[in-house]
Amino acid sequence: MLDTSIFVAIEQGRKLARSLPDQVGVSVVTLAELELGVLMAKESEARAMRLATLTRVREQTSGLPADDRVASSYARLAASELHAGRKPRIHDTWIAATALTHGGEVWTQDKDFTNFSAVQIVRL
Repeated sequence: MLDTSIFVAIEQGRKLARSLPDQVGVSVVTLAELELGVLMAKESEARAMRLATLTRVREQTSGLPADDRVASSYARLAASELHAGRKPRIHDTWIAATALTHGGEVWTQDKDFTNFSAVQIVRL
């Protein structure tokens, strides 16, 4: 599962530490974050670039839904963070919960995913 940060890195021309897998998925949360980026862009050039990214992602994969199983994974991950004295980041926790539920790993450039010991993280 690709985290939103991967798409932002690609847009900004940042190098990824390794190649992306052939089979990828995204959470509906990632789709929402990408669309929010389009809606909040202040410049037309940035908006067009973000819209192109969102369109490409939607054409290449469909968002994995946040169903009852994902909700349960979310609750467990968030509780683990809270018990450890950390405040979970809501969107990242939903993305991690989606990956955990579907047996995948999270490919990210976001350091906050390192807090989720139950989820395999691939840092790029």
